[in-house]
Amino acid sequence: MRVLREVDELGSVQVRELMDHFAVSGATIRRDLDCLAERGLITRTHGGAIACRTSTSFETTYEEKRKAFTVEKRRIASAAEKFVLDGETVILDSGSTTFEVARLLAERKNLTLITNDLFIAGQITFDPSITVIVTGGMLREGFNTLVGPVTETFLRNVRVDHTVLSADAVDPVFGVSNATFAESSIKQLMVEAASHVILVADASKFGKRALARVCVLDDVDAVITDAALNDADHKSLMQASIKLILT
Repeated sequence: MRVLREVDELGSVQVRELMDHFAVSGATIRRDLDCLAERGLITRTHGGAIACRTSTSFETTYEEKRKAFTVEKRRIASAAEKFVLDGETVILDSGSTTFEVARLLAERKNLTLITNDLFIAGQITFDPSITVIVTGGMLREGFNTLVGPVTETFLRNVRVDHTVLSADAVDPVFGVSNATFAESSIKQLMVEAASHVILVADASKFGKRALARVCVLDDVDAVITDAALNDADHKSLMQASIKLILT
């Protein structure tokens, strides 16, 4: 239970960190994490684990999100990037998976990229032919995300070819949802602004509901996730006739 307590307190951990903390082998830590995951007490990630939370308003920090499911997110991003053609206009939602999409789009030509994510706008070097537009708005501390009336006004007045949408939770019935109303309203406008909506979310987000609904799945044109998606969610998405891509 010491390992579980450490995961709960930190929110997310890496195997190497736990090895150093408890002075045990990697095999021992991985076995303990696998056992806890099987009991539904934590969620395993590539190289570590994140805590399971029950509140629909709980939201992990951006750094925790960046550490979780890195390999899966990069595969998802690779599939999403293929939908975008040179010269098109794209809204990139804030998030660690959309950050990976942006990294791949950075070498494209003549794109117009709109985002409310300051990590995307400030940490990626884009091809000189790409126009990067930041929405403006109020900064959400700890997330480097812009929200609020200024952001909403901007998004009401644009139309783009694609929106690459992230999510805190995805449920076949409730749809795409987010832990905060501030971000859910921004995401709703991103969906409305696009001719084509691509949802990028790793499998850990499925079968869950967060506080504020963003949209129903009928509003999404393609769902891209990883092969760890469970059978029940896979079946529900297929029955909804949604274009589903597993990476």
